[in-house]
Amino acid sequence: MKRYSGYLVVVVLLLPGLGIGKHKEEKIDPRLKQIHTVFLKGDSTAVQDIQAKQAEIEKDSCLRLVPDADTADAVLKVNYSPGGFARSLSYENRGQAIQDVNPYHTSMELSIREGTKLKKIWARDLDLDERQEQARRGTLRLMDVLRQDACGGR
Repeated sequence: MKRYSGYLVVVVLLLPGLGIGKHKEEKIDPRLKQIHTVFLKGDSTAVQDIQAKQAEIEKDSCLRLVPDADTADAVLKVNYSPGGFARSLSYENRGQAIQDVNPYHTSMELSIREGTKLKKIWARDLDLDERQEQARRGTLRLMDVLRQDACGGR
């Protein structure tokens, strides 16, 4: 009997650990598949990055960027915070400046009109280090994710 209770304790202790490495898959709102035109709103640097690559984004895609929010199926709010090195004072080190490395943070929210209000149906964010950001900007990486979710790979 003690032997079985020992196994029970081991199993009970291991069960929570089995789910640690699992990534919760994000559910895609079915209304996302009905989006075909998108208006960009937000940080001007991020919006300009996307507009500069508009042809690449729209190629073989179901999504088109439009210049007017009134004619768009959805509004994509884009936020971008540049990373890199920042200096901060450390009182523990007698006022010496220490360099902090901040990630390049990009976030996007796609909203549709419901009456007079906008309702968020899709959101993603991304933190990149400098090397990753230089290889492919976060704004373009998230546009790829949006295109994949909305168009199913097209």
